[in-house]
Amino acid sequence: MAEDFKANTERALQGARAFAEESFNQGKRTFDEIMRVTRKMAENWDSQAHTIRDQAASLTEQSVSNALEFGQKLAKAKEPQEFAQCQSEYWARQAQTIADGTKEFTDRMREASQKFAQNTSGAMAETSRHAQQAVSNIGSRTEQASRRQQRAEA
Repeated sequence: MAEDFKANTERALQGARAFAEESFNQGKRTFDEIMRVTRKMAENWDSQAHTIRDQAASLTEQSVSNALEFGQKLAKAKEPQEFAQCQSEYWARQAQTIADGTKEFTDRMREASQKFAQNTSGAMAETSRHAQQAVSNIGSRTEQASRRQQRAEA
């Protein structure tokens, strides 16, 4: 009887160790997957920030160029009509520059946001599948250990 108790205890400990090891391994895989998703999201945010930075620099460069061109034309103006014409051209060009820049920025941000949403959605679905698989594996291992224990006791 003492031998049976010792054998049963040893099997139970082995089952508990196997369960703990599998739980740890599944937890590590899940953590690794979460970190992969986090890195991917950070890369996407960085891409969006890059888009914003590039677009802002381009718009600023274009606006300054327009202002410098306006200044040169204004310096050459001799008549009040030329002054008014230069000013009208400058404001029209600035408005067009801002409109074009805003449209391009909106298009680029829409593309970046869609890509971000797709990547995030895919990564989260993959992480969810891994987590479900981990729970299923742990459940299977527990069930197997329980069956072995029952057979050993019989």
